[in-house]
Amino acid sequence: MLAFLKHPAARFLILGGILYGAWLLIYYLLIKPYTNWDYYLDLSIVYLSHEILSWFGVGTVIEIESDHVILLMENATNSGVWVGDECNGFKLFSIFSIFILAFPGSWKIKLWFIPMGLLFIHMANIIRVMALLLIYDSFPSALDFNHLYTFTIFVYSIIFLLWWWWAKTYGRVQKS
Repeated sequence: MLAFLKHPAARFLILGGILYGAWLLIYYLLIKPYTNWDYYLDLSIVYLSHEILSWFGVGTVIEIESDHVILLMENATNSGVWVGDECNGFKLFSIFSIFILAFPGSWKIKLWFIPMGLLFIHMANIIRVMALLLIYDSFPSALDFNHLYTFTIFVYSIIFLLWWWWAKTYGRVQKS
């Protein structure tokens, strides 16, 4: 049994599992009930989408509804894109960070790689929201497919590429 624990993959899985369990406890017992972190992340995504679209002359409006932030096209007849806790990428931030923390590598590099990766994931989510709004405005029937498949694959591909980059460039696994 002890030989199994010395294997790098086993250490990665055990450490990743412990970190993920700790993250779930912290998120559901402290962050979600006692902070507005999710709301501010929702608002950040919608606000930045609104600003970037305005650079391209696309007029949008932001509305707040209970636990969602909504981005609408100006004078649109459709209801817009709703961003809530399940769509803001916060859980993806944690999964990405846990992978990097659990994978062997220099802590000095992890200290800049994790924030850089979180920024990439956040920007991917902003691109996703902008694209979904434009799709919804032009092809409302295509929204569900693109929301469920196209942009899920898009965001997870970015996370996978960041993980791959980490593992190939900065991660180190000692051969036993």
